[in-house]
Amino acid sequence: MRVACLVSGGKDSMLALHKASESHEVVCLVSIFSKNPDSYMFHTANISMTDAIAQCLEIPIFKIWVSGEEEREVNELGDQLSAFGIDGIVIGGIRSEYQRKRFQKVADRLGIKMIAPLWNMDEIKIMEEVSRKFNAIIVKVSAMGLDESFLGKRIDGELVERLLKVKERYGINIAGEGGEFETLVLDAPLYRRSIEPVEWRIKRDSLTSQLEICGFRFTEKQNLSSEKSASKF
Repeated sequence: MRVACLVSGGKDSMLALHKASESHEVVCLVSIFSKNPDSYMFHTANISMTDAIAQCLEIPIFKIWVSGEEEREVNELGDQLSAFGIDGIVIGGIRSEYQRKRFQKVADRLGIKMIAPLWNMDEIKIMEEVSRKFNAIIVKVSAMGLDESFLGKRIDGELVERLLKVKERYGINIAGEGGEFETLVLDAPLYRRSIEPVEWRIKRDSLTSQLEICGFRFTEKQNLSSEKSASKF
């Protein structure tokens, strides 16, 4: 099946892509740019980095712009996907019925399949798989118990333990699917090269703190298993 993967650069969409690639032909990536930084549907933190990720994967990428208005942005996505000539779309949803129903609506409208490789997976297992396979860092926090000390930290065993403690105290979703935090994947098994941030800044408002990548370079592939001690990029 020829599929397009909806990618934000975050761990969930990238893990879904990796799993989908095992049984489907990934013909392109689709990156969604919302005018609303607090979009109801779409990850927006460092979304511009999807260009670099496409280069790392050596897969074509298409960009879709949406208004960020609730429900309207879903219709806008469907309007633009209709020209792609694909058999299915791949999403990174885990348990969000809000997102699943709306992506399913888009797929049904286009007469294609919606593929959700992570759906109903245990969130701790997802985090453990990300920590083993990816170099993924936290780039945005917006929940009680998550402060700026988490920004730039790699998702490894130690960080998962920290997040579990925050979950116990504040009830966050351990995988951040409720918007508690967002991530960026710098290296992964399908990458032909890695991304190394070289310049960044912290953006703050009353509710969130975000690490915005301002400059980066590509580096030769490294063995992820040899980097387990690295806690920050």
